[in-house]
Amino acid sequence: MNQLLENSFDFSIRAMELIRYLNEEKKTFLLRERFLVCATGIGISLRLTKVKNDKSFEEALAYAVETEYLLEIMVKIGCLEKKQSQPIVDDCRALKYAISELVQKEK
Repeated sequence: MNQLLENSFDFSIRAMELIRYLNEEKKTFLLRERFLVCATGIGISLRLTKVKNDKSFEEALAYAVETEYLLEIMVKIGCLEKKQSQPIVDDCRALKYAISELVQKEK
Protein backbone atom coordinates (compact mmCIF):
# COMPACT_ATOMS: atom_id res chain seq x y z
CA MET A 1 0.00 0.00 0.00
CA ASN A 2 2.84 2.42 0.78
CA GLN A 3 4.28 1.95 -2.71
CA LEU A 4 0.87 2.62 -4.22
CA LEU A 5 0.56 5.82 -2.16
CA GLU A 6 3.99 6.92 -3.35
CA ASN A 7 3.17 6.12 -6.98
CA SER A 8 -0.11 8.03 -6.78
CA PHE A 9 1.67 11.05 -5.29
CA ASP A 10 4.27 10.97 -8.08
CA PHE A 11 1.45 10.69 -10.61
CA SER A 12 -0.22 13.79 -9.15
CA ILE A 13 3.02 15.72 -9.61
CA ARG A 14 3.32 14.54 -13.21
CA ALA A 15 -0.28 15.60 -13.87
CA MET A 16 0.42 19.09 -12.55
CA GLU A 17 3.59 19.28 -14.68
CA LEU A 18 1.54 18.22 -17.71
CA ILE A 19 -0.94 21.05 -17.17
CA ARG A 20 1.92 23.51 -16.70
CA TYR A 21 3.39 22.28 -20.00
CA LEU A 22 0.05 22.72 -21.78
CA ASN A 23 -0.22 26.24 -20.38
CA GLU A 24 3.31 27.10 -21.51
CA GLU A 25 2.57 25.73 -24.98
CA LYS A 26 -0.69 27.70 -25.04
CA LYS A 27 -2.67 24.51 -25.62
CA THR A 28 -6.15 24.84 -24.23
CA PHE A 29 -7.79 21.88 -22.56
CA LEU A 30 -11.21 22.87 -21.31
CA LEU A 31 -11.32 20.04 -18.76
CA ARG A 32 -7.95 20.81 -17.18
CA GLU A 33 -9.41 21.52 -13.74
CA ARG A 34 -11.37 18.26 -13.83
CA PHE A 35 -8.24 16.42 -14.94
CA LEU A 36 -6.31 17.78 -11.95
CA VAL A 37 -9.15 16.91 -9.55
CA CYS A 38 -9.18 13.34 -10.85
CA ALA A 39 -5.40 12.88 -11.07
CA THR A 40 -4.87 14.13 -7.52
CA GLY A 41 -8.06 12.46 -6.32
CA ILE A 42 -6.48 9.06 -6.84
CA GLY A 43 -3.87 9.67 -4.16
CA ILE A 44 -6.21 11.60 -1.89
CA SER A 45 -8.73 8.74 -1.93
CA LEU A 46 -5.99 6.21 -1.19
CA ARG A 47 -4.70 8.29 1.73
CA LEU A 48 -8.20 8.60 3.12
CA THR A 49 -8.69 4.84 3.07
CA LYS A 50 -5.49 4.49 5.07
CA VAL A 51 -6.42 7.21 7.57
CA LYS A 52 -9.96 5.87 8.06
CA ASN A 53 -8.69 2.26 8.05
CA ASP A 54 -11.25 1.69 5.33
CA LYS A 55 -10.72 -0.90 2.65
CA SER A 56 -12.98 0.72 0.05
CA PHE A 57 -10.89 1.65 -2.95
CA GLU A 58 -13.79 2.28 -5.33
CA GLU A 59 -13.40 6.07 -5.30
CA ALA A 60 -9.69 5.87 -6.13
CA LEU A 61 -10.48 3.47 -8.95
CA ALA A 62 -13.17 5.79 -10.32
CA TYR A 63 -10.70 8.69 -10.34
CA ALA A 64 -8.10 6.55 -12.12
CA VAL A 65 -10.59 5.53 -14.80
CA GLU A 66 -11.69 9.13 -15.33
CA THR A 67 -8.09 10.37 -15.45
CA GLU A 68 -7.25 7.81 -18.13
CA TYR A 69 -10.32 8.89 -20.10
CA LEU A 70 -9.33 12.56 -19.91
CA LEU A 71 -5.80 11.76 -21.05
CA GLU A 72 -7.25 9.91 -24.04
CA ILE A 73 -9.33 13.00 -24.85
CA MET A 74 -6.18 15.17 -24.70
CA VAL A 75 -4.58 12.95 -27.31
CA LYS A 76 -7.69 12.78 -29.49
CA ILE A 77 -8.12 16.56 -29.67
CA GLY A 78 -4.42 17.22 -30.25
CA CYS A 79 -3.34 18.68 -26.91
CA LEU A 80 -0.82 15.86 -26.69
CA GLU A 81 0.81 13.65 -29.24
CA LYS A 82 0.20 9.93 -28.71
CA LYS A 83 3.91 9.21 -28.29
CA GLN A 84 4.28 12.16 -25.91
CA SER A 85 1.35 11.04 -23.77
CA GLN A 86 2.28 7.36 -23.56
CA PRO A 87 4.41 7.50 -20.36
CA ILE A 88 1.74 9.27 -18.28
CA VAL A 89 -1.02 7.10 -19.76
CA ASP A 90 0.99 4.00 -18.88
CA ASP A 91 1.47 5.27 -15.31
CA CYS A 92 -2.24 5.96 -15.02
CA ARG A 93 -3.10 2.49 -16.27
CA ALA A 94 -0.63 0.92 -13.83
CA LEU A 95 -2.31 2.78 -10.96
CA LYS A 96 -5.73 1.77 -12.24
CA TYR A 97 -4.66 -1.87 -12.43
CA ALA A 98 -3.13 -1.87 -8.93
CA ILE A 99 -6.22 -0.25 -7.43
CA SER A 100 -8.55 -2.62 -9.27
CA GLU A 101 -6.60 -5.51 -7.72
CA LEU A 102 -7.35 -4.04 -4.28
CA VAL A 103 -11.02 -3.65 -5.17
CA GLN A 104 -11.16 -7.30 -6.23
CA LYS A 105 -9.55 -8.38 -2.95
CA GLU A 106 -12.17 -6.56 -0.90
CA LYS A 107 -15.02 -8.43 -2.60
